[in-house]
Amino acid sequence: MKTPNTILYGVVAAICIASAPAVFAQEQADALVAISLDDAAALAVERQPQLDALDAEARAARQRAIAAGELPDPSLSVGISDLTIEGSDRFTLRKESDTQIMAGIRQQFPRAEKLKLKREHAEREAETFDAERLATSRMIARETGLAWLDVWKAEAAQRLARQSLVEAERQAKALEISYGAGRATQAEVLTARVDAEALRERIAGFAQQSRHYRNGLARWIGEVAFNPLCPDLPAEAPPDAQSLMDALTSHPHFLVQAKKLATVENEVQMARQDYRPDWALTVGYGHRPAFADYANVQVEIPLPFFTGNRQDKQLDAAKAMQASQQSRLEDALREHRTEIRMNAEDWQLLQERLARYDAALLPQSRARIDAALAAYGAGSGLLKDVLDARRMALELAMQKLDLQLDSARHQVQLRYFAP
Repeated sequence: MKTPNTILYGVVAAICIASAPAVFAQEQADALVAISLDDAAALAVERQPQLDALDAEARAARQRAIAAGELPDPSLSVGISDLTIEGSDRFTLRKESDTQIMAGIRQQFPRAEKLKLKREHAEREAETFDAERLATSRMIARETGLAWLDVWKAEAAQRLARQSLVEAERQAKALEISYGAGRATQAEVLTARVDAEALRERIAGFAQQSRHYRNGLARWIGEVAFNPLCPDLPAEAPPDAQSLMDALTSHPHFLVQAKKLATVENEVQMARQDYRPDWALTVGYGHRPAFADYANVQVEIPLPFFTGNRQDKQLDAAKAMQASQQSRLEDALREHRTEIRMNAEDWQLLQERLARYDAALLPQSRARIDAALAAYGAGSGLLKDVLDARRMALELAMQKLDLQLDSARHQVQLRYFAP
């Protein structure tokens, strides 16, 4: 006979199969639509403000790249020179004096290679933001999947405890009838009632966990996190570990480190350019009321004679940052290879352990309950044997649930590295 819970979750599963991530494209998602792990991950990426922030930063970097490739703004200078401040001709511009009214424009001309490198530096920053956006979207999908699994585990454990409670309540009612007929003791009735109450308390604990984890899931997908969940985990096997390791250099997280390395390499080239000076041109005009006007042209070139504490140090600093980022790149590759290998091996071993539960542990625990019930009904067994058998069956089911959760977590971790 199907219990109400069985019927309810059958309906949820049916709705889940019919749903797709597109269902969640609108803010007003139907509260009756069950959310699968993939739906939650897709929805989190679609509505994540972190990604909008990275998009804006990439746009800003590209605008800076345009500005970095242009010449500096020219400088306008206006003033008065050689103004007499003593004698009868003080503060005059008309009598014979050298007083001049001057105006000039000064334009700096950085080397073309410097402008090119500055523009490329800003472009590398924009590319880093693009890579960070891809890496962040992967991270968001992974964290959302892990948060979804926490909710799934709490609710699956709640369902298992409720199924056990149904049997415990039936046992308690049967004992009350037997007690009224003189075939059971009061201690047996109280023992059955305490066992049922303990299960109710356990169910309440799982319900609290579910609410707690749903609030955590809401951080990624909003109020849709309080919709029903699909009761089934993804069935497909995770990607092959070797193929994931072979594709690591194209993974967004690795690309972020590679883009940062390209940025600091650009800084090394910019530091080398500082040994080659820029130049500036000043063009001016002077008006002398008492004498003829004049014009001047002036060229300025910095002289990098004392490079020991400036250019040399800047170049050394840029090289040190390059070495640092190269080490980070190698460390990221090693870290990800280890993560892939560990998750793949753990997932494979968990499949073997789960198979053991399905093939032996759970069927035998059910058979033990049947045997204890038969012995108790025939008068040759004890109520304690029945309750112990049920508790062990529930604990084994919970242990299998823990293994399923671990297995699904490893899947989510491996999917993070999938091309």
